[in-house]
Amino acid sequence: MKFKLLTKLLILTFVLSKCAYAADDEHDHDHSAHSDEKFYGHVGIRVHADHINDANEGEEEVNELYTHSHIEMGSRIAEGFNIDTNLKIEGEPAGHSHGGVSRTHDGDSRIFEDHPLLVESLTLTYSQEDFSIYAGKFNPKVGLNYHNFPGLYSYSMIEEYKIAERIGLGANYSFNFDDFGTHKIDVSSFFADTTVLSQAILDSRTKVRKKDGGLANTEDLDSYAISLGGKDFYSLDNNFAERISYRLGYALQKKGVTNDNDETRYSVSLSYKEKFESKISKTVIFEYMNINHYNGEAGHDRSYVTGSLGLKLYPYSFSTTYTFIDNDAPEEEAEGADGKVLQISVGYAVSPDVEVSFGFKRADEELEVTERFGLGMKYNFEL
Repeated sequence: MKFKLLTKLLILTFVLSKCAYAADDEHDHDHSAHSDEKFYGHVGIRVHADHINDANEGEEEVNELYTHSHIEMGSRIAEGFNIDTNLKIEGEPAGHSHGGVSRTHDGDSRIFEDHPLLVESLTLTYSQEDFSIYAGKFNPKVGLNYHNFPGLYSYSMIEEYKIAERIGLGANYSFNFDDFGTHKIDVSSFFADTTVLSQAILDSRTKVRKKDGGLANTEDLDSYAISLGGKDFYSLDNNFAERISYRLGYALQKKGVTNDNDETRYSVSLSYKEKFESKISKTVIFEYMNINHYNGEAGHDRSYVTGSLGLKLYPYSFSTTYTFIDNDAPEEEAEGADGKVLQISVGYAVSPDVEVSFGFKRADEELEVTERFGLGMKYNFEL
């Protein structure tokens, strides 16, 4: 009991003490851009207060308070060399198991429960003009960063299927085709983290071992990801091309001792962002993620089709995201059922750094329907 209380106090301390910091929530940073700075950082705070008003089981209709926050820090340690890390407190709604920790209902309200504090990435990078190489712990790039999607809940579905916490090395190269845009290719080779960094404090996530199995848990650089992204197109005829960006991705994750097959996936992502003036903007995002042998299961393929719309009329905002999940798995299993997830939220910017939102999310997954309403606060800052 005392340990749980201490855990919640530590989480509150993290959230409140870091609220002196804030930033743009689209923070898929290229840390090589900071290569001339001795120290740099970014803090992103998300706090959710939800009420589950409809669920298959009555005991699941509870109140939840959780945070999903991170601190990115980096430093130039020598000419061309940078070290970067991303620390996360990753609370999630009950019923999820993202991050290796199972979140379950017990019929009581959940106040900052199941919140691991973990090192999601820690890399050493060498950058030289348009080229960089990196090694350490990182999230391989395939689809878009989940923070690109507007809305109170939209990040959660994208984060559910991302590839995260891998050990390995990678390289990227940027090239400019003038009116045909700037493009960057990223290639990485990796395996699942089985080092001490796979543990978490403030929660019960223990060190991952090879014998635990799981995708890419081979302790060999035999899994890989390749992605190509582009933006900054130009046309004399219209401005449409200038607002388009894209990402194409492919990844292979080798099977571990508990898996039936290797998992392969590919993605197509498109984004359109238009600023009518400094305080009025529109964002449209489409992403298709196709996964063969989902989670290494022999008879299970899955695809996600996500469309997202965000409108801003500062200080107000509106967003909606819809994801259709196509499952190809044995019909008698709940995980073989198709799914649909809808989220709608409206926000108000209290300041350029702080936004408060009210949202609704309806998830129809694995033959269970859950509806929730919630209030959220986002607070971000560049150090």
